[in-house]
Amino acid sequence: MAYETAPKPKRTITWIKRIVLGLVILALIGGTIFMLVMKIKFADFQPPQTPPGVIVSAVVDQEFVDKIEAIGTAAANQSAMLTSTVTETIKTINVNEGEYVEAGTVIVELNNDEEQATLNEAEKSFARYDQLARTKIGSEARRDEERARLDVAKSQLDKRRIVAPFNGVLGIRKVSVGDLVTPGTLITTIDEMDPIKLEFSVPESFLAVLKPGLEINATSEAYPGQIFKGVVSAIDSRVNTGTRAIMINARIPNADSRLRPGLLMKVDIVKSSRTALAIPEEAIISAGEKKTVLVVGEDKKVTEKTVTSGNRQAGYVEILTGLNKGEKIIIEGLQKAHDGGEVVIAGEKTIQQSMTDAIEYSNDRKREAFPNQLEAAPAADPATPEAISAEPTTTETTPAEQPAVEPAVPAEQSPAEAPVNEPAPETTPDVKPTE
Repeated sequence: MAYETAPKPKRTITWIKRIVLGLVILALIGGTIFMLVMKIKFADFQPPQTPPGVIVSAVVDQEFVDKIEAIGTAAANQSAMLTSTVTETIKTINVNEGEYVEAGTVIVELNNDEEQATLNEAEKSFARYDQLARTKIGSEARRDEERARLDVAKSQLDKRRIVAPFNGVLGIRKVSVGDLVTPGTLITTIDEMDPIKLEFSVPESFLAVLKPGLEINATSEAYPGQIFKGVVSAIDSRVNTGTRAIMINARIPNADSRLRPGLLMKVDIVKSSRTALAIPEEAIISAGEKKTVLVVGEDKKVTEKTVTSGNRQAGYVEILTGLNKGEKIIIEGLQKAHDGGEVVIAGEKTIQQSMTDAIEYSNDRKREAFPNQLEAAPAADPATPEAISAEPTTTETTPAEQPAVEPAVPAEQSPAEAPVNEPAPETTPDVKPTE
């Protein structure tokens, strides 16, 4: 009697699972190998990109000056303190403070009734004796005595009149009508401010190049961005042995009286000037001592060139070697451009615009550093009296501008330094209870 063998389904399912798992593993390995091959094959492939937009500037000729920098103080070309030479009361004040007056203008008159009467009597007496001398009735000696007495009377009357010794601007008066003044009493000041004198000193090492007639450029924080031109008028005959510097005077035209005596100014003495190639300073890429620029050709291809720079001015720099006049160099968009790539010129900027931007940037930084000192100057119109009489600013910090600081603990209250016979102050620590 024969028996049939029953099928074994569990063994068959196990083999099927092994086959499927093997196929999955083979597929994963094959896919990984395929991805690696494709990545290696297309490693250098880059999709086409739109050329970046850049701002360029042309290489142009620009004037450069070799200069000596110094700090100077403006002073009046002539200055005087008007005082009285006699003891008398003030009768009238004929001019206003800050007014421009010409030489000989009577500024203040003192009480002169007695002197005027003496002068009138002396004039009549001299006229009488002069007539007698002419007719040979009176002696010429007596006429000479009367002339001398008349001159003394005029002199006494003149002492009661305070007059301007030269053309100039009056300062703040120190007296009023009715005040009693004595010899030496200051009445007011007068300054001749056109031209205004600029006094400054430079190190003795520059003595060989200093001479009268050298041009100077002066600037002041009172008038940001404005340059006042003048010339060296005098050089001191001696070098200061303490500072090893020599004193120099320069004169600056000041017809509008904007510059006032005492104004602090920065001075640049122009030693020589020349014309050279220049580019905006932001175009230079520095890597250690190597300096390069990116030049855009007519085909819009970028070429990297090594340059040698010279002097720097506000907003631009001198180029000694490496560039030619008229070439276009990139000043904005340097991060997106590279040697050999293509670019699209989105705009062009001149050196004059770079100079203006540099000066405005510098002024903005100064306004941020000293907001209360530089805000008032640009707001006033230079032609107005308020702007003309603006005083130079200082760098002192007012209490409102000082940062808030926690009050320091006095030394005698510190536990480490407290005297032995005095207990240290008790403090209650602010401890937050924990739950």
